[in-house]
Amino acid sequence: DVEQKDIEVAREDQERINKFSRLNMKYEELDEEIVSMKSEVQAFKDAAEEIEGCMEENGIMMKVGEAYTLVDEDSVLEKLNKQIADSEASLSQKSDEIESVKSELDALKKVLYGKFGSSINLEK
Repeated sequence: DVEQKDIEVAREDQERINKFSRLNMKYEELDEEIVSMKSEVQAFKDAAEEIEGCMEENGIMMKVGEAYTLVDEDSVLEKLNKQIADSEASLSQKSDEIESVKSELDALKKVLYGKFGSSINLEK
């Protein structure tokens, strides 16, 4: 039978635990955003591939609201490539941000597990 130790939680420890919790929620939000952004980038790339493979002589019909309008293939590809570049830049920024949050989480885990050992659970 393992004896449960009474460990005093100092104010600074509680602040670390609270910060860990906030960072963990932020990590989850960023992770969801990254998954969504990756999907968006892939959708833009798939659309660009479809347009490049299109052999229509009269151009491409694009849905705008409830109507379809004739558009120039080059202008659509230009717009899609810009959206791909913008989305990839945002994705890169979010990836950097999530790595920063992960580093902070790992540092807090080390400190908190160092003090509380198995008395605290910081896993998902």
